[in-house]
Amino acid sequence: MAMIPPADAADFTFSLGDALDIPVRVRSDGDLAKWDRRKAPKAVQPWPTSGGLPVDGEYLATTTWRQLVTAAAGAGRDLAPWLRKTPAFAVNELIARVAPLQAYLSLKDVPAPAAAAGRRLFVNAVYRHGTERSAHAAFGYHLGMTMAQWLTVGMAGLPATVHLEACGIPALTDPAKKLPDLYGNHVAEALPWLIEAKARKSLGGPGMQGGQEQLDLASAELAVPHRQVLCGTVLPEPRRWADDHLVMMVHTTLVDPSPGGGVHSLPDPPSSPGAPPLDESPDELLSVARDQLLVFRALAFGAVQDLRIVPLAETGTEPTGRSGPVGRTRPLERDADTRELRGLLLDEGVPYEWIRQERGRNLREFVVGRIPGIGVHLGLSRGLYAACARLHQVQAEVPAEEPLFPADPFLSLRGEDEVREEVSREARRTFYEREDERLVTAKREMARAYAAQEVPVELLRGARLAVERPEASGLLEARTAETYVAVEPADPILSKRR
Repeated sequence: MAMIPPADAADFTFSLGDALDIPVRVRSDGDLAKWDRRKAPKAVQPWPTSGGLPVDGEYLATTTWRQLVTAAAGAGRDLAPWLRKTPAFAVNELIARVAPLQAYLSLKDVPAPAAAAGRRLFVNAVYRHGTERSAHAAFGYHLGMTMAQWLTVGMAGLPATVHLEACGIPALTDPAKKLPDLYGNHVAEALPWLIEAKARKSLGGPGMQGGQEQLDLASAELAVPHRQVLCGTVLPEPRRWADDHLVMMVHTTLVDPSPGGGVHSLPDPPSSPGAPPLDESPDELLSVARDQLLVFRALAFGAVQDLRIVPLAETGTEPTGRSGPVGRTRPLERDADTRELRGLLLDEGVPYEWIRQERGRNLREFVVGRIPGIGVHLGLSRGLYAACARLHQVQAEVPAEEPLFPADPFLSLRGEDEVREEVSREARRTFYEREDERLVTAKREMARAYAAQEVPVELLRGARLAVERPEASGLLEARTAETYVAVEPADPILSKRR
């Protein structure tokens, strides 16, 4: 997700209307002390593009609002066992993930080095004066998950994260244990990462220590080397609301195998840079399709607006050498091939079908729709959309009797939240066991659908072909090899900035 300019792009931040800076402190010495609020704003060292966590230091990471929106859309619990029968609610889930950021954050100009954006994130008056303590706590949880997703996926080279509760390993899904939030498999390091997210007002040592204890509890179960990553997002204390911006504290350590650990591997989320094409790697395609299934269900069944087919040029290679199906996005302002494609269609009047035939695999079509209420446009490549359609069909056919997925949790003397967690985790475990029985055939069918881009016509819902210049629509667009995101100029975070 890093938005770091290449060496020949000195005007990078000025060409991106939603660019912003986030100070990030990285430590690996075990010191969980709070980052002094007087020092955090002075971070100026650019975030490196090495594809991993950098050495200990204080960094100023330049990114974009559309990249944070991408992180928010990907930060949430696994709802597949329930949405398989009610897929239209995928839109509701996406709204729930993105809207809190739009509701409670704002951008302000801040003095910064010439290469930085000069804008940072603050909490706004709605957060400060229109919400009570419980709303602050709920927002802190969601913001923490979003920022951990943003930091680890792309900024630090992870292709994707998965909720630990969805890994299917009993030792790591016990609802009675306080375990970390996420895991991922880092390609360059060839290590699993355990990730815990924390966010609160004036976050410091005690709050971070609780997260470290959760990581240590999971590490005790792993019989393989791995990395712990503790992501702390610091919200300002009340008396500093108008003056202090959001900052992140990242604590990390490499952990040896636990002598008593019984877990020898974690299920693979999407991997990526340098991986074979998705149609040649059925397991990878399945992982990517799982990662994007929520977006597919929103587009195919939800109350989306302006459903359309958006043609883009093939991605090619990133300036950093990294390119993958999901994760790190590329702003379309930097996509010269797509600008050329749009110029041929709009300026020179070249027929689209002729370009489609001539360019072949150098042209990719994306199924895109606007998510109502938040004004975010999300999309998937036609091939991935086809693969997701097949995976959705497989999941919809998994039998699940009412006792396994009760409308209301059974009564118990234990706390209601504990009962709900136990029911949900057991439902996920059983669902994926039953799904696994069908995956051998399904993966072959998904690979064929991806390669042929075979989408049932009813799932395209009459989507129109749309070729537009961003200056006409005002959209700020970005893409990966397989996904698309755009934000509108009327986005509450940006409407006063442009």
